[in-house]
Amino acid sequence: MAAAAPTATAPPSIRQRVQESSARIARVKLLDRLATGTITLGGLFIIVAVFFIFLFILGETLPLFRPAQGQARGVLSLAGAPEGKPLAIGTDEYQMYLYELRADGRFAFFRLADGSLAREVPLPSLAGATVVAASRSLTGDYVAAGTSDGRLALAQVRFVPKYEDQKLVDLEISVRERGRFDLDPARRPVRQVTYAEQEGRKAAAALLGDDEIAVVRVDESEQEKREVLRADGDKVTLVRVARTDGLVAATEKGDLHYWELGSEFRKLEVKHVSTEPITALEYALGANSLLVGDEKGALTAWIRARVRDEDESMSLVPAHVFEGQGTAIEAIGRSTRDKSFVTAGRDGSLVLRHVTSERTLLKFPATGQAVESVLITPKSDGMMATRADGRLLRFDISNPHPEVSWRALFGKVQYEGYAHPEYVWQSTGATDDFEAKFSLVPLIFGTIKGTFYALLFAIPLAIMGALYTSQFMHPTIKAKVKPTVEIMAALPSVVVGFIAGLWLAGRVERNVVPVLLMIVVMPAFGTAGVLLWDRIPRGLRDRLRPGMEVALIVPLLLLGAFAAYALGPAVEARVFQGDFQLWLKEAMGLVYDQRNCLVVGIAMGFAVIPIIFTIAEDAFTSVPQHLTAASLALGASRWQTATRVVLPTASPGIFSAIMIGFGRAVGETMIVLMATGNTPVLDWSVFNGMRTLSANVAVEIPEAPHGGTLYRTLFLAGLVLFMMTFLVNTLAEVVRQRLRERYRAI
Repeated sequence: MAAAAPTATAPPSIRQRVQESSARIARVKLLDRLATGTITLGGLFIIVAVFFIFLFILGETLPLFRPAQGQARGVLSLAGAPEGKPLAIGTDEYQMYLYELRADGRFAFFRLADGSLAREVPLPSLAGATVVAASRSLTGDYVAAGTSDGRLALAQVRFVPKYEDQKLVDLEISVRERGRFDLDPARRPVRQVTYAEQEGRKAAAALLGDDEIAVVRVDESEQEKREVLRADGDKVTLVRVARTDGLVAATEKGDLHYWELGSEFRKLEVKHVSTEPITALEYALGANSLLVGDEKGALTAWIRARVRDEDESMSLVPAHVFEGQGTAIEAIGRSTRDKSFVTAGRDGSLVLRHVTSERTLLKFPATGQAVESVLITPKSDGMMATRADGRLLRFDISNPHPEVSWRALFGKVQYEGYAHPEYVWQSTGATDDFEAKFSLVPLIFGTIKGTFYALLFAIPLAIMGALYTSQFMHPTIKAKVKPTVEIMAALPSVVVGFIAGLWLAGRVERNVVPVLLMIVVMPAFGTAGVLLWDRIPRGLRDRLRPGMEVALIVPLLLLGAFAAYALGPAVEARVFQGDFQLWLKEAMGLVYDQRNCLVVGIAMGFAVIPIIFTIAEDAFTSVPQHLTAASLALGASRWQTATRVVLPTASPGIFSAIMIGFGRAVGETMIVLMATGNTPVLDWSVFNGMRTLSANVAVEIPEAPHGGTLYRTLFLAGLVLFMMTFLVNTLAEVVRQRLRERYRAI
């Protein structure tokens, strides 16, 4: 029996094929929706993340601009207080005790919790004398007491904490005598007294007559020098010593007389500072800024500085003018932690201010009763003032960032030691009385300067290299060149900065003239290679592969570099008298720093080139081929086509590449940190360094106390950098969109 023939499989019907296609299309649509949703979600997540980063930085910055807060704690009556008004007052840093020096020569210590008298300590050196004048130093609790018979006694009040189970329970109080001086043989009463002690040196001055000031100074070797100084017949109202090397006296005429207290006492100058009698005179923390208040309530600060570089000595110059108080200023209390101070008016008003920022921080209204003396507590968290009736006024204050103002951050400020207002960033110093300088202007300038020189180096090389690679280079060579350039972007910036700072900077310094010559000679030799290529006989060029001009141009570039290196010493000898750096200083007034913007431009340009090159090359390659073909068909050369057709058409992509490179350069940290001197200066010279916002944050943040002024100012620097890049990128996007609209019809 014959086998049955196999039956043929019936082809799927149209309905089956439509159903299969529908299922396949549904799966594709589902995957497309999932991909779209994932991409959209990722984009939204990035936007939200950037927004929250912005909010976090803003939240850390805003406390800088919160106003100071303060409130009165009430009036304290001191029980068992000796008769007579206090001549000097002080307190400990925990605000447990208040001490007063009374006319009978006793120190009275009161508990601030209830005003009760804790103890009294007499000074043996003042036995039998009446104290008529006294003063307390800002730091160290040194007290000087002047008597009715022309004597001066020095003492120091000390508080030592006592702990039980690691808890502060009380303070151990002691009063140490620091010496006694008989200032006036005529035994006249002391009208005013001032005293300072620092690093083993002592200086004290007492006003005896209308214009007679007895001064005694003791140096480190206990050598004593005395002299009576006179104010040229003017009636002296107040005297103050500046550290231990200066003395200033204020007069009824509104003049300041300044003496230098060195091996010899000599008057340096007389400065007219007010048209009214001077009623208050104190040095702010550091004894550099002299605070002067007068009868009409005007308040100014004066510093000693060299007005001109050629001046042999310093002179008093006006530094700050503060808001007037409206009534005579009777007393000034100073902070031991910063440049804050409080002024007391004759009407009982109290105003808290800051020297550097010139801010009026707090105002407490007039009470109608005069304030005898006022002080800021050692932790700057409170104020105390004594009234004529012997009662004590207490205030709580919160003033975490007094030195910050818009002017201090972005304007010129008159700093101590500077003859004129300047933009300065200097966050820390060698001493606690250092005047912090938080101007962000040098950092913003440094950021723009470093970015400018980096892009000046990177943009021509990257754009021209991308144009050549996309339009002229043979595909085989291009397949090797483009990945190589892209790999450059993977090199860590810290490695680039390390090489630039430790290797490149030294070699550029030794060969600065050859390096500058290379900037001119190498492009000239490269251009010569292009011109020579066009002079090669056409028959020979036709036998060469396209893109072989590299074999001519690259050797010429190397030859140009060698020629610049070889000619450098001769050029330096003939043009720059053999020493370019010395010529630069003498002829141009510029200083050559080893780590400068020339090094930064090369190093940071090396890091930026791959980004600009890659995006620009893609933009050139994306230009439609029919445009280049039409240009060539109309008789244009390849260079004409590249510069007049391809370059304008790709301009939106080129602009985007430059802006992305700008963002990379602005935010660069490690290269700038390691390849520059990190000096925040305002100078466009390519031969000195700068400090950028990002590098400043990296340098300063390890030393910034959490929540402090420096800490929050660094966040403000980050916010400024954030806003700079945001605004530039927004502007760049607007320009890019307009370029796209312009060339859309091509």
